[in-house]
Amino acid sequence: MEFFKKPNYDYSQTLWMKMFLARPDFENNRSEVLITFRQALEIIRVIDNLTQGITKIVYLVGWQGLGHDDCYPEMEKINDYLKEPEDKSARDALWNLYEEAKKYNTVVSFHGNLADAYSATPCSAELIATDSVLKNKDGSPAVIEVFNGRDAYKVSYKGYYESGLFKKNWDRFCEVTPVKEAGTVHLDNFCIAQNMNPYTSVEEESEARNKMLDYIISLGIDITTEYTYRELELRADSPEHPINKYYRAQGKTIPEGDWRNAPFHTLGRIPASWWTSNMTARECMEIPPEIYSGHLTDKKQLAAFYGAMHGEDIWMDKSIDPKDWSGEFLYQFCTLQLPYFYLNRHKRLELITEDEGYIVRYSGGIISNGIKSEITKDGDVLKSGGDVLLPLDSENNVFIAYSKEGKSGEWNIPDAGFEKAEISEITIEGNIPAGETVIENGRINLDIRPGHALAIREKN
Repeated sequence: MEFFKKPNYDYSQTLWMKMFLARPDFENNRSEVLITFRQALEIIRVIDNLTQGITKIVYLVGWQGLGHDDCYPEMEKINDYLKEPEDKSARDALWNLYEEAKKYNTVVSFHGNLADAYSATPCSAELIATDSVLKNKDGSPAVIEVFNGRDAYKVSYKGYYESGLFKKNWDRFCEVTPVKEAGTVHLDNFCIAQNMNPYTSVEEESEARNKMLDYIISLGIDITTEYTYRELELRADSPEHPINKYYRAQGKTIPEGDWRNAPFHTLGRIPASWWTSNMTARECMEIPPEIYSGHLTDKKQLAAFYGAMHGEDIWMDKSIDPKDWSGEFLYQFCTLQLPYFYLNRHKRLELITEDEGYIVRYSGGIISNGIKSEITKDGDVLKSGGDVLLPLDSENNVFIAYSKEGKSGEWNIPDAGFEKAEISEITIEGNIPAGETVIENGRINLDIRPGHALAIREKN
């Protein structure tokens, strides 16, 4: 890899999610709030109970301006609508959320965007003057699309970095928020777009983006992001992508090409992505998850390798009442995130490709069969569909058993190094003691109700 610095967090063993707080209502010059800072803390508290106190990162979405996708690429105005009446300021409320979340083993950080700019952004005139946004061949700023009633531009990373505007805006972001203290940030949609006047190549824009990433990393901040970035000259995701329309409007012919032939421009700098797209199954085998991880968009790959759960959609689709969202959260955590943690602790040895999907053989006698939705160890079934019993931690101190439909009887627990176990039911208010049992020959008897989970620990 061209560049690699060990990140602050191992994202293959950390639960990291976004939390959508607010969206702009520009027509009424207000913010439509879904979750306040105080409500976010309560959700974080419940998550900590459900996940048994593991390390978590929550990236706040819509914390700035009037909400999601406001102000970019500037990120220094905290959303006043997210504080409570008794709070001195939105900044005080935000920093309090950051500090209080530590009690629940959670790092609060921020969702941002350095790729988009808007006509209403305070520094938009300076962005245009310094060639920090894409321009048409005649030198006029290119309106890529109209978003939320505002002209939307794409940032030219070369102009943004070389003008000094990037560092100026980023340093201000670090002053008003605890992003440096958090040691991680999420930057959405960090794709490359080429400028027409002055013309920039993919290589120039990639080099500038890497310089931006390196500056952030030099401040002690990890970067997670939205996609896997493998860009080719004058190419975007699809023919109807606004960037491709922009290229064609400038008289450019879109060359043929395949992302498989493009390098990972950010591998080693970005350790995790929201959508780990543009990866082949073979590359999933070759790139260790502690170097690069996330949620695979290819369903067959996801079924075999598993991936990071998102969280954000749960609160948007349900409500912020734990009674409404905790069941779905527990299901995703136990059947997606828990297997992901487990498999990521073992070396990927062999990939078997079938028409229906993939089977992956791991070290330690572990096989993940994506076709059957099954994980086995030395032939013992550890996960079958919605039934799961796996260790939560690498030391095998805590195990979690979950059943979507309910299951009573014998379960396999070959990784347990103890014979007497304490059982607790996992609830939104914490664990409830549910008795004791023994483990014999790597087997344990459990009775799990539909949609419920048990925590298993050694009895002292």
